[in-house]
Amino acid sequence: MLRVIVGLLKGAVIGGGVGYLLLRFGWPSTVLAYLACAAVGAVVGVVAGRAPWRAETIWTPVIKMVVGSLVGVGLCALGLKLLPDFTVHVKQLGDLGELHLHSAPVLAPLIGMLYGIFVEVDDGGNKKPSPPAASRSSS
Repeated sequence: MLRVIVGLLKGAVIGGGVGYLLLRFGWPSTVLAYLACAAVGAVVGVVAGRAPWRAETIWTPVIKMVVGSLVGVGLCALGLKLLPDFTVHVKQLGDLGELHLHSAPVLAPLIGMLYGIFVEVDDGGNKKPSPPAASRSSS
């Protein structure tokens, strides 16, 4: 359960930071939504789970980063196509304007949280060594 919470927090911080920057600078473009979600997936893939310097090989974090960017783009496409277009007016943080559910500032944290949970649960802890196989002696 702790890994789920840690993955959720890591993904929320990274995705929320990217989403806030996109919202603050007013970049609602669809191309930027895909790029932002790919970047969130890549960074979460490296940060969540086992630290890159503790990986068995250098390719493990690289593969997590590449797969994370592909997952980010795929989930962004699903979010843009399948989620309902819900709009909220944001006035608390200096009148940032309207916030659509079909925008990168909302999809980036969601993707970061989902992929962060997945990577943290999958790659996050020390694996228990398997007991040695008992050798059978034939008589």
